[in-house]
Amino acid sequence: MSEKHFNAGNVFGRVVDEIERKTSQGGKEFISFAVSVAGRKCGGVKAYCRMWDAERFEPFLDALSGNPGMKVWLRGYFGQYWNDKNEVMSNFTMFEWSERDSEPRAAFILKGVVDQAQKVRLGQRLLLTVARDGAPKAETFELWCPAERLLDEARAGELIEVKGYVRQETPEDDYGGSGGPVRAYVDQLRVCA
Repeated sequence: MSEKHFNAGNVFGRVVDEIERKTSQGGKEFISFAVSVAGRKCGGVKAYCRMWDAERFEPFLDALSGNPGMKVWLRGYFGQYWNDKNEVMSNFTMFEWSERDSEPRAAFILKGVVDQAQKVRLGQRLLLTVARDGAPKAETFELWCPAERLLDEARAGELIEVKGYVRQETPEDDYGGSGGPVRAYVDQLRVCA
């Protein structure tokens, strides 16, 4: 079944804060950084990213040192983890980048099996399992589906594809305000046959 599963993450914006070089417990070097994706799609949000392997991140660091305000497009995988306060945190593991002036956003596309579908005040909360070929283990994602966006309602056990944004509950409005928790919100949902 895993060949049907899919995970893609795309981040468009500017690198903010300091880039940190780190080494994993296994001895692999990577960089960790934040990208401002603040705007109409996401609200006042930063996307937290990491990039592995020096042959990928050294050219990226060189380009940024020559142009620190460079707008970038980063491609990779979307991820989530639960922190010690039992809050869901979103991040991206990037494997490709290019300079690109585009509307800021942190987007994901996931295809997997619904573990739980729970009705909430204005829509649904889903737990989605994505088991990609080549990935060491299946990943579970917490997704929020606003009722005004749902054409299909997901049910436990269904294979679905979702597209959405890591954003504030209320992204930027006509008055320049945004608010609410930062979560993975579904913009499009399709039940796969």
